Amino acid sequence: MSSDTSSAIIRMLKLLLRLSIVRFLLTTSSPAAGFQIRLVGSGSTRCSGRVEIYHNDTWGTVCDDGWDLQDARVVCRQLNCGTAVSAPYGAHFGEGVGSIWLDDVACLGNETSLTACQHRTFGRHNCGHNEDAGVICSALLKPTIFMNPPGVVTWGQDIGITCLISVNRIGGRFLFTHTLSRIPKLNSTSNSSFATFNIAQVTFDNEGVYECQFQIQILGQYFKSLFSDHLNLTVSLPKPSIFMNPRGEVTWGQDVVITCAITTQHLGGTFILQTTSGSVRQWSSADSATFSIHQVNLDKEGLYQCQYQTRVSSRDVNSPLSDSVRLSVTVPLLQPTIDLISADGGLHWSPEAAEVTKGHSFVINCSISSQLPEGVFSLFFCGSNITDKPAVNHSASFEFPVAEYEHQGNYSCVYEVALSSRTFSGVTTSISVIVKLSLLLLVSPVAAGSLVLLLLVPVVICLVRKRRPQAMPPGVPQLAVRNHYEDPDDEVEQLYVNFEQVKGQLEQASGLVDAKIAVRIHYEDPEDEVEQLYENFEQVTYKKRQWEQASSVDEDHDDYEREEQ
Repeated sequence: MSSDTSSAIIRMLKLLLRLSIVRFLLTTSSPAAGFQIRLVGSGSTRCSGRVEIYHNDTWGTVCDDGWDLQDARVVCRQLNCGTAVSAPYGAHFGEGVGSIWLDDVACLGNETSLTACQHRTFGRHNCGHNEDAGVICSALLKPTIFMNPPGVVTWGQDIGITCLISVNRIGGRFLFTHTLSRIPKLNSTSNSSFATFNIAQVTFDNEGVYECQFQIQILGQYFKSLFSDHLNLTVSLPKPSIFMNPRGEVTWGQDVVITCAITTQHLGGTFILQTTSGSVRQWSSADSATFSIHQVNLDKEGLYQCQYQTRVSSRDVNSPLSDSVRLSVTVPLLQPTIDLISADGGLHWSPEAAEVTKGHSFVINCSISSQLPEGVFSLFFCGSNITDKPAVNHSASFEFPVAEYEHQGNYSCVYEVALSSRTFSGVTTSISVIVKLSLLLLVSPVAAGSLVLLLLVPVVICLVRKRRPQAMPPGVPQLAVRNHYEDPDDEVEQLYVNFEQVKGQLEQASGLVDAKIAVRIHYEDPEDEVEQLYENFEQVTYKKRQWEQASSVDEDHDDYEREEQ
C-alpha cells in the first residue's frame, strides 16, 4: 500500500470520527448512552427549566414526588451546568404534555445521569403534569442589573445599583465590579434574591461600566453565575438655570440681559448661550455668566438655553441644557399725528373742522415719533387710500394747491413699516376739512348796501324835521298841490319802511357769512340789491325837490296875506 493511499485513509477516518462526535453532541446532552435530557418550559434557559427525558422516541416529564436538590444536582452535572441552585416543583416552568416517564426519583447526588438514580420503572407513576419537576443550575444563571434613578446621573446625586437573580431560594453572595477590570467594588451577602450597591454623592470618578455576579457555596464549594449585562454610569454636571431681564415681552430696540448660573464645585468653565440662530460662548470663573443683547429686533426672537462646560480629571465634561426662556419682541407703534396748514392764509379752525377757503392751497402733514426704520405714510380720504409717500424723518406732507369743494371730507394717516418680513401699522385720528366761499365775496355787497343806508339817513332826518305845509293864499291852486303832495308824511313813512326792510336783509346777510350755501341762495346777485337801493335814493331825491317847490309856493302865499293886511 502506497504512502499516499495510507494518508488518504487516515484523513477519512479522522473525518468520520469528527462527524460521529458532532452527531453525539447534537443528539444528547448526557454522558449516559441511550437517554437524552433537556430543560424546557416557560422562562427556561439551557441550564434551568422543566426536566424532560427522551425514551422510546418520545419526550416525557419527571414527577416531583420526592424531588429534591440532590436530584437536581445530578441533572445540572449531566448537562454541564454546574451545580444545582434550586429544585422547583409543582410545574414551576409550566406543565408538560404527553408521557410522564419517571416518578419517585431518589438520587444520591453522585450519579452520572438521572436515569441511573433509583426510581420506578419507566412509565409507572401516580402523578399529573401539574407535578412536573424542574431544576435551576448555577451555570448561565445570569443576574439582572439596574440603577435608580435610571439614565444620566447628576454630579453629587445619590444612586443605587441593584443586582437581581430570578430564583426564590438563596443565601449567596453578590459581587459588583466596576469597569472591565472586574475589580470588586462590593461583596454583599444576601438571604434574598437581590442586593443593592449604594453610591452617595457620585463624582466623575464613579463613572464607568458596572456588572454583577451571583456566587453560592454548596458543600464547601463556590459556584458562580454568569456576569450580568453592562450598566453604564454617566455623571453629568447639574443643569444650569437661566433667566431673562426684563421678563416677558420685550419692546423693539430695548436692551435685554440673559443670565446663566450653575451650582457646582467645578468652577472656571465656559457658559454657552444657545438659540436657534447660533450660540455664544463666555468663560467665567464664577458660577454665572451674563449675556447682553443690545437693541433687540425681531431677528433676536426665539428660545434660549444655557449649557456649562468645564474640564475635570483631564477630560471635558458638559452639563445638560437648561430650561428654555422665550424672547418675544413687540413693535409698539405710537399713533401717528395729523395736521393741516395753509401757507396763503386760507385756513380757519372751528371746533368741528378745519375750514379752508375755496381756491387757496393747504397741506396735510403726517408724522410719528418712533425708533423704527423709515416706513410709508398713506393718506386716506373718507376711508379710501388716495396716495402713499415714503416717510422722511418719520414724516410726510400731502399738498393740495387749490382747495375745491370736492376736497371736503375726513382725512387720516396710516403709517406702515416692514421689519423681518412682517408689517406693522398705526392709524391716526381723522381730521375734517370744509371748503367755503371767500369771505370778501360775501362781505363786499353787504358793505356797499350799508354805505347807501348811511347816505340815506341824513336825508330821512331832514325830511322828518321839515315843518308841515300851511294853508295856501287865496288864488293859489292848493288843490293841485295837495293832489300831488296829498300827504308828505306818508312818503317819509314809506321810506322808513323800505329802509328797515333793507337794513334787516343786510343784517341777515351779515349773519350768514359762515353759512355760505344759504348766502348764495338768498343773495345770488348782491349787486342787484345795491342797484335797487340807488334807485330808491334817486326817487326820494326827486320827491324832495318837488316838496321844496311846494314849500316855496306856501311862502309866497304868506307874503301875499301880509301885504293885504
